[in-house]
Amino acid sequence: METQHLSAQQDKQVAMVAGATGFIGRYLIAELLRQGHQVFALLRQKDEQKAILTDWLHQHQVPLDQLTFSQGDVTQPNLAISEQDWEKLSTVNTLYNSSALFAWNLSSQQARAVNVEGALNLLNCVHQHCALKRALHVSGYMLTITSHLQQAGICLEQPDRTEWQSVYQHLGAYEASKIEAHFAWIQQAQQLSVDWTIIHPATVVGDDVSGEIPINQPIAQMIDLLKRGKMSAIPATAQHYLPLVRVDDLCRIMVNASVDRALSNQAMLVVSENNLALHQLTRLIAEQLQVRAPTRHVPIGMLRFILRWQWLAKKLEMSSEMLNFLRTEQLDRTVLAQFQQRWQISTGNLEAAIRKTTDWMNQNTDS
Repeated sequence: METQHLSAQQDKQVAMVAGATGFIGRYLIAELLRQGHQVFALLRQKDEQKAILTDWLHQHQVPLDQLTFSQGDVTQPNLAISEQDWEKLSTVNTLYNSSALFAWNLSSQQARAVNVEGALNLLNCVHQHCALKRALHVSGYMLTITSHLQQAGICLEQPDRTEWQSVYQHLGAYEASKIEAHFAWIQQAQQLSVDWTIIHPATVVGDDVSGEIPINQPIAQMIDLLKRGKMSAIPATAQHYLPLVRVDDLCRIMVNASVDRALSNQAMLVVSENNLALHQLTRLIAEQLQVRAPTRHVPIGMLRFILRWQWLAKKLEMSSEMLNFLRTEQLDRTVLAQFQQRWQISTGNLEAAIRKTTDWMNQNTDS
């Protein structure tokens, strides 16, 4: 009965998606449209990106009758949206923020402009101009690891007291900005009296149909290194693994999470229940590529030391920032398991998705 009630609420969703042309964003829009929701896609370069996104949705046989494209930029005042266009957006009741600047070795100013200040600007503007009821923000699984946050210097009891400059120096700008944005988003949503939900996805892989993935995604970078024979050793111990989730599973969960009462003003980790140790993951990818898999392990501490030399890091095509995302502790799936039971959502075959993602990279990148 509860699930039926939630589904009835879900039918009324008018969604704005920021980061619409990103990896998560486009699959999220596809899921929303397939479920019959009205969607406003926020695009920084509307003319160019509209054509690209429309073609992609056509290729995936997604209906477009409920999709509207809106010019906007999270880093600009009032999102650079005209009053006339804001009137068209006034019925938006659900905000999905999947916008983010992702790269290693960013400056703190670059990362904060989009990932922190841009996220807050988006939330404030949509609240001001729209009938916003629920705001869903995409964060990351590292925020579920309390010991990691404490070691990085995060003051969990009072995040405002955190010395963020030190955190940025310790973790690197990308991860630090995502952590800062997490706490800032919650604080801002509370001040605006907007129900919020934060999704902490694991590292995202493609689906098990096309395997499509952008080259800048961490798993894609790993596949590319293995393909070109640039990964001669495994950068971790035999106990380390990279938490993963399929992009289609993630987006289906996000759409339902946005109307789930139990997740109002809550965060949820989204990760596959079946993860592979890093040496198993690299072997699976190497087998699919038909190349030799690395067998030697290099301790992470040693790698951190080596990567202090920028010329060597560049030669190895690695950054010490990426090492934090390799974990040994098991992540807590309790909230996710309860959510999946409520909505009767199961996740797909992770190994099949990894193979398809590997095939996609093999076919769409140079040797």
